[in-house]
Amino acid sequence: MKFIILITTFLTYLISFSINGQNHNQSEPIEKEGILYQEYPDTLFNGKHSIHYPNGSIKEILAYKNGKKDGMRETFHENGELFEKETYRNGNLEEIFEGFYDDGSLWWQGMAKNNLRDGFIKVFFENGQLKYIGQYENNSQEGLWDYYDNEGNPEITKCFLKNKEVDLAKCK
Repeated sequence: MKFIILITTFLTYLISFSINGQNHNQSEPIEKEGILYQEYPDTLFNGKHSIHYPNGSIKEILAYKNGKKDGMRETFHENGELFEKETYRNGNLEEIFEGFYDDGSLWWQGMAKNNLRDGFIKVFFENGQLKYIGQYENNSQEGLWDYYDNEGNPEITKCFLKNKEVDLAKCK
């Protein structure tokens, strides 16, 4: 009787891992030139893919469609707190992206389009105070960037054109 219970428990364990897509007998996906394959070169990966730290906690979860990043990407600190949250469409970083300190507080927030930083960027000190705010256009720093000390007081304003700091008068 104990043998039957043991076999039943073992089979239930195997079935649950197969249903959850975590059967360790399946090969790990392979990434080549930004495309994820379930089996290279014939089968593109579809679905969520997760990567783990050596201790077993989740390091990253990312959705794929036809082998390309498509959907939410989340990465985590080793303590399990969210580190980054990004959205991908057809392999490209799009929309708002955010990063967090290991206590869960916001570290940065910005915009992306076509896999490039494009739009505002805000970076915060760990105490929640704004560190700096600026603008990107096609991955290039543009316009006025305002910098603050860790108490929220303005420190300096800089002017950027095509990713190079220039005289402040060129931005006014």
